[in-house]
Amino acid sequence: MPRVTVVTPNYNHARYLPERIDSIVAQTFQDFELLILDNASTDNSREVIESYTRLQNVRAAFNTENNGSPFMQWNLGLSQAKGEYVWFAESDDYADPALLETLVDRLDRNPNVGLAVCQSCTVDKDSKPLGNHGDLLERRNHSSHWRED
Repeated sequence: MPRVTVVTPNYNHARYLPERIDSIVAQTFQDFELLILDNASTDNSREVIESYTRLQNVRAAFNTENNGSPFMQWNLGLSQAKGEYVWFAESDDYADPALLETLVDRLDRNPNVGLAVCQSCTVDKDSKPLGNHGDLLERRNHSSHWRED
């Protein structure tokens, strides 16, 4: 049984999928399964996804019709998850290699905590950093609340 199930819902993000999936596969914490859920994409997402299913810890499911809701995809992923923890990893994002290692450690050390979040940075279509959400929240709320555990 994996410690973490990574659920990656996808719809027409073929251009982003290699960077996203590579960022998951390259995590320093390797006790995970990856479940990629395609919501009847009309681009070449299926080809990209299938190229990763040869990896031992990667599974994929392909909807025949688009259900119109990323939340339905999250629920589908959650219902198929085998891990103790679940990471919803959107298909047009990518992650630092130490993300899982860091968050699993925090969750393990704090058993009363049920949710871990990380700093998110916004990037443009060429992955150029534009800023992070913590700075935005800090400016809005005049608080450093999101900078500490």
